[in-house]
Amino acid sequence: MNSLQLPLPLKPLASQIESLALPCAAFSLKPRTNTELDIGSSKLGGNPDLPDGFRWPEFGGKPQHLVLQINLADIAGITSLKGQLPTSGLLSFFYDLEEQPWGYDPAAIDGFHVSYFNSCAELNRQVTKRPDFALEEHALAFREEMTLPALGHRETNALTSSSAWNDDMYDAYSCLVADLGSLNPGRSGGKHRLLGHSENIQGDMQLEAQLVTNGLYCGNASGYEDPRRASLEKHADDWILLLQLDSDDIGNFMWGDSGMLYYWIRKQDLCELRFDRVWMTLQCC
Repeated sequence: MNSLQLPLPLKPLASQIESLALPCAAFSLKPRTNTELDIGSSKLGGNPDLPDGFRWPEFGGKPQHLVLQINLADIAGITSLKGQLPTSGLLSFFYDLEEQPWGYDPAAIDGFHVSYFNSCAELNRQVTKRPDFALEEHALAFREEMTLPALGHRETNALTSSSAWNDDMYDAYSCLVADLGSLNPGRSGGKHRLLGHSENIQGDMQLEAQLVTNGLYCGNASGYEDPRRASLEKHADDWILLLQLDSDDIGNFMWGDSGMLYYWIRKQDLCELRFDRVWMTLQCC
């Protein structure tokens, strides 16, 4: 796995920064071809591979779209992630690509869905129920990468609270996070990953996940000012990133204004493969 190459302003805090690093399974989209992908292939968009009798997730009475399916055997060789995900089966992410709920409203908690199928042998190619707004199909290429929490992340708050932290360090850290693992350093777009740290565009998503999944509306200050926040926030750190899906010119899609989709899951739910308990949010500039 790639080691961290810290810029000069951050070297005095090397040990603290390196302690925050987490590995991920980063991936990029392959160019489209006319070759049909095998059933159970890792891919973005297109027609999903599902078992017979699968109950298609809906939002507002309409079927959701397949966003992504990951054949976990494709990332089983990433030893730094050993034990965090099964080594086989298909992990499928759905979302309403027409309505695109942002994730801050408990009333829209069913606008996204994740399913895990432990055997690809039981899957069949299904025709998407809503070809409108569907993403173009792209095969995926995986690689192992290191990630750091972005500024505004809960884990960087303690780091940046030091009186020694200055503007040069803020700039250096922001550039480090933006370039880390990127195939095109200095450019945005296409920073997709399973696990690792999220690259926040706006604020803290772990607290938002905890509040929204406990019924508090976070589209304004009301959820954050609710008296239940204090007790709920104690468990905000239970939430970890499951998937970060960036905007991508290759796939011809954009979330809001050059934003990202983030799927989050509680640590215990991941251990128990309870992917039905995920939470998703969209952030953009």
